[in-house]
Amino acid sequence: MEEQNNPTAEDPKAATRAERKAAREELRRAKSEEKARLREEKSRAKEEKKAAKAEEKKAAKAEGKKAPKEPKAPKEPKAKKASRGKGERIISISIEGTDLRVVYSTGLSIESWDSVAFDPQVLKVGQIADPDGLGEVIRSAMEGRDVQKCSVVCAMPGLRSVSRVITIPKVGKKELATVVPREVNKLMTISEEDNYLQYQELGSEGDQMHIFVLAIPKAPLQTFMDALKLAGLAPSALDLKPLALARAVNQKDAIIADGESNSMELVIVVDDVPVLIRSVFLGEGVVTQDYAVGRISDELGRTILTYNEINKDHPLDPEIPIYLCGASAGGVPFALNVAALTGRTVQPLEPPLDYPDGFPVADFMVNVGLILKVA
Repeated sequence: MEEQNNPTAEDPKAATRAERKAAREELRRAKSEEKARLREEKSRAKEEKKAAKAEEKKAAKAEGKKAPKEPKAPKEPKAKKASRGKGERIISISIEGTDLRVVYSTGLSIESWDSVAFDPQVLKVGQIADPDGLGEVIRSAMEGRDVQKCSVVCAMPGLRSVSRVITIPKVGKKELATVVPREVNKLMTISEEDNYLQYQELGSEGDQMHIFVLAIPKAPLQTFMDALKLAGLAPSALDLKPLALARAVNQKDAIIADGESNSMELVIVVDDVPVLIRSVFLGEGVVTQDYAVGRISDELGRTILTYNEINKDHPLDPEIPIYLCGASAGGVPFALNVAALTGRTVQPLEPPLDYPDGFPVADFMVNVGLILKVA
């Protein structure tokens, strides 16, 4: 009898093929899922890395902004020098007593300096009386220098100039031009007719605002400009000696005394603002060192007392130190005497720029401040 074909006889093999096919499909699906998982992890890791870099950059930027506010940053002048040591050539000129002091620098790197004595008759009571004579002194000092390729910055004596922080009723910016001169005339007896007034808002409290005011007499400034013109100079910037000194000392709070042969400059700096300046004429003749010590100490005491009387609610902190500079105020013995007479510490000068060994820092602090103004 002929056997009939039995389809069920092939079922085991078919089942095996189906299982293998299912296994292959499962393996492909597993591999696909694994690849997708790996792609997702890689993408997530990339995003996390990108976010970390962004946070790192943000933190570094925040750190960079806070760095200059470190309280002792001025004590690390080398760090500042590296970032600002290159630049244009600068000639800084200042009248100190009966000397013309000139410093040449490239950016914040001092290269050379000179002190040129001139006839005391050029000045009268500390002010320029002979602009022609001073112009000739400056012209001679500039011989051999290509001033056309340099930035020239000059300081004029601060005699009769006044700075003060005044408090006025709160007004809009447009009204300041009217209110400030009126208040200055009332509080400081200074008029716009005879003085150049410069002012800057420092902040406000309630319905009052604090204004820094600087008054510069017009006549001495014009005479100084005449002398510079006669010397063939067109300065790119002008400054007052007290302001240049405050910039050179480079401290948030400081009491500065600059003593020269016939004059002294006194500056009180609070919160980086030269809140009080005084220029004192000592006489036509050159003063002795003993006289300079006593006079500077007396004037420092008088200046501090004046500030405290004006600011009874916020007198000067007794810990604010004194910084001495100028040809008549240099030297350790002088500093020790002033410290003993005033009861305050005297700190060394550490201006934030590069200068070679042998540079007489105390004598040229005004020039240093001028360089810092334009560098």
